[in-house]
Amino acid sequence: MFHKFSIVLLCILLLTGCSTSNIVKTYTSGQDDVMVTYQELKDGTWQCEGAVYQYRLELSGRLPNSQEETRYVILTNNHDLTFEEVSQSLLSAMSSASNFIEDSVLVELHGAKDSPPK
Repeated sequence: MFHKFSIVLLCILLLTGCSTSNIVKTYTSGQDDVMVTYQELKDGTWQCEGAVYQYRLELSGRLPNSQEETRYVILTNNHDLTFEEVSQSLLSAMSSASNFIEDSVLVELHGAKDSPPK
């Protein structure tokens, strides 16, 4: 009886140990400037809320009337997105019912680090 139990337990341990995850790294909402939990996948794509994206873009620039540089981290299928396009889309989305840029999700928003006053 003990022998059968040992074999079953060994099989369970081997099967659970053999499962492979497709996730390389998880970026968790609430850590640093991460707004939405997302993952880097083994095949080089990115996943967020069940959708898979081809690119993770880091776009930096200065918003109008801002003294600090802003950096967006976007998961997207459009590698040609620019800081200006994302900024305009975000501003439009705040002022109306328009959507964020198609096939894209903003996952991180970074402001400039504290700088001395001028």
